Amino acid sequence: TMSHPPITSIEDLQSSYHSLIPISAHMGMSVEAYDGRSLSVSAPLENNINHQLSAFGGSLFSLAALAGWGILQLKLAELGVQGNTVIAGGDVSYQQPVFETLRCRCTLPPEYDAFASHLVQNGKASLVLQSQFHLASSPETAAMTFNGKYAVRLDRD
Repeated sequence: TMSHPPITSIEDLQSSYHSLIPISAHMGMSVEAYDGRSLSVSAPLENNINHQLSAFGGSLFSLAALAGWGILQLKLAELGVQGNTVIAGGDVSYQQPVFETLRCRCTLPPEYDAFASHLVQNGKASLVLQSQFHLASSPETAAMTFNGKYAVRLDRD
């Protein structure tokens, strides 16, 4: 399994995205904020545009999947463990087109704490994380919702 140095800040996370997952750099992905429970990321529309001049569905999917991966990297560093995180599945619903900067937030679910203790005890665990895109024009409705299942396996010496 591929390991990387612990990701302890949003600056670390941003450079890790761009070096470990090159498509994130092509998308112009930025890490905006992290408060311990949710991670916000963004990308400019022009890098991710489709033939209808809205955000490409695949870019929305990628940004949402990367947001979940990223929050787990930050949480692993907080737990003082290292491991490999992969996405094991995901489902998505597109509610409305995005004609502006792509802004995505992933918030940890209530099950996170049980996942974390299971992971530390057993060396592997999985968790479903939800990421959502909200539009500046209508912040109360999600433009897209992604539920992704992530599997984490800790490095064991």
